[in-house]
Amino acid sequence: MSFRFKTREVLLFILISLGAYMVFIFGFAWIYYNTGSITMTPYSTPYNHPGMEPGSNKINFEKAVYFSIVSFHTIGFGDIHPVSQLGRQIVMIQSTISLFFTSIFSGFLVYFVIKRPQDVFTTKKVYIRHRKDHYVLSLRLGNKGRDIIDLKSKFEAWTIENNSRIRVFRTEVDLPDLEKILYYDLNLDAPGSLPLVSALRDALVNGTLLHMKFSFIGNDIKTGEQVAYAQYYDSRHLSFGTMFLNVYSWDPNGRRRNFRWGNFERIEPMDQRLQDKFLTPA
Repeated sequence: MSFRFKTREVLLFILISLGAYMVFIFGFAWIYYNTGSITMTPYSTPYNHPGMEPGSNKINFEKAVYFSIVSFHTIGFGDIHPVSQLGRQIVMIQSTISLFFTSIFSGFLVYFVIKRPQDVFTTKKVYIRHRKDHYVLSLRLGNKGRDIIDLKSKFEAWTIENNSRIRVFRTEVDLPDLEKILYYDLNLDAPGSLPLVSALRDALVNGTLLHMKFSFIGNDIKTGEQVAYAQYYDSRHLSFGTMFLNVYSWDPNGRRRNFRWGNFERIEPMDQRLQDKFLTPA
């Protein structure tokens, strides 16, 4: 049986919690049984407990487990009770632990159920594309979950020289909503992009290692939960291209359909003449 990542995460948390619960129950039952600190309440014997001799109030391990469960959940039926000061102290300790255990379990379970899964991704490469007579530095963003709104993006590029980070370029822009597919295009023909263009040429021609980072923050459209994403690249991830292949088609009602996520990384090649033009300073 195949489970989604989020389902596996929830099931793993439940299994770990169940294991911890069993440790608490049987651990305290063992303490009650071996210390002889609990006993049957007189009115509960012998008729409610078949197999016990009349007037007997001896506790076996099975009943110690029962009392441990009752105490852990603070039910308190009264058929078994502490018989000593030690027993009362053990009950208080177990009840206190149960209070924190239940609160933590409930809180984390709700968190795992409602938190947003990691379903945002970008292309594995950074593309230098030629579109509408302009060169642009491009990434394609994908989203298989709920829409993300109010996106604020950041792109940085830097080199390392003499064990120091030398910033080459940095820009921050607001992006449209990330529904399923979004394109991040940085105009390399803009005057402010000249330092980045020079660094890209140096990396592609001379082999200088250029580091890059794309990141954004936004909000889940349904829960309002803040979503943060970051992806690091370097100049070994640079590639040339023109148009990305389509990932989906539109139906007559304007809805996306027939998703082909296998096309997410695919792009039409750039003519060698255009590549040479980009690599050669004007």
